[in-house]
Amino acid sequence: MKQSTIRLGYLESICQVLALKTENLVMEHHTIWQLFQEADETLFLQLAPHLFTTKSTQEPFLAEPLESSQEGYQYFKHLVEQGG
Repeated sequence: MKQSTIRLGYLESICQVLALKTENLVMEHHTIWQLFQEADETLFLQLAPHLFTTKSTQEPFLAEPLESSQEGYQYFKHLVEQGG
């Protein structure tokens, strides 16, 4: 049986928090992940409404919101360390 991998994702609305231009979101992917790696809990709390997790690898993607809490922050850091 295949084991599912939980992946971290973000909504396009994250551009508003990070002051990015929507049309450059794909080009900004590396920068966004770099910010994730450096994010403290305060930044995470600002980003949390725009973050989700998914186990899906094929459409339709089933996503779950990332909890905006200290536990959510720890889970976020774990996912970022694992490569998303």
